[in-house]
Amino acid sequence: MQTSILQVKGLSKKLKRFTLGPIDLQVEQGIIVGLVGANGSGKSTLFRIWMNLLKSDTGHVELFGQDVNSIKSDWKTRVGYAGEILDGYGFLTVSEMKKFISRWYSTWDEALYEQLIMRYKIDVKEKFNKCSKGTKKKIEFIFALCHHPDLLILDEPTAGVDIASRRRIKEDLIKFMEDGDKSIVMATHTIDEINQLCDEIIVLESGKIIQSFNKDDIYHDWARIRISNLSELVKQHPNVLHYEIEPPEIITNNVHMLETVLQRDNIQIHQQERLTLEEVLQYLIDKE
Repeated sequence: MQTSILQVKGLSKKLKRFTLGPIDLQVEQGIIVGLVGANGSGKSTLFRIWMNLLKSDTGHVELFGQDVNSIKSDWKTRVGYAGEILDGYGFLTVSEMKKFISRWYSTWDEALYEQLIMRYKIDVKEKFNKCSKGTKKKIEFIFALCHHPDLLILDEPTAGVDIASRRRIKEDLIKFMEDGDKSIVMATHTIDEINQLCDEIIVLESGKIIQSFNKDDIYHDWARIRISNLSELVKQHPNVLHYEIEPPEIITNNVHMLETVLQRDNIQIHQQERLTLEEVLQYLIDKE
């Protein structure tokens, strides 16, 4: 039986030019969730609220059954977070930063740290603020792993990272999930990462969740259907995400429902194609 390790209910936050939420979601044990959306859709803000780095206006977040705003903070030792929070310590070398961070965790694994530092070719004598963007991402990732968390929350972990290190990060994420008890939530713009790693996909737009689905459902439910003509009923159907008038075609996230609707409306189906994940995300994120 799956266990929920993250629960978010009625979460909202109003910023100067942006409003997040209300957000409701939960993440189950043993899965990888991909959080996708255009730049500025609210992914990083959402993560910061989960980690209690930013206070929400309404709603609450529970991690491992604990409210993140409660006095108890045991949940922090079970979460590995990589989300550009180390810049404030940029005057430290990587080695000095490690000494500082490792004190927070009784489960810190020095041997794993040394192994990952070598694996990702990190110069521990370099000051963090002198590192490239890609190197900073790798360092954040290493620090997120080294206390053996049960949940990883990763904000675009491979952005700006070299090709070889991207591959290593994917390998390490797969290894992290091997025992079946751990979970990952990762914001990403990379189709390969979503295809190879994610089980569930959540799509954010302007601070709100507009779609949430199992990745495998795409291949069963989404389709492009070329038809003889378009009726108003079809244009306005909630399962029609996009349509073209000439030649008439629709994009749907429930092909079986639309087949019934089209038959009832005496509209002939000329051709039907299943969509790739990339096409689906393009229709959801870039609607122009």
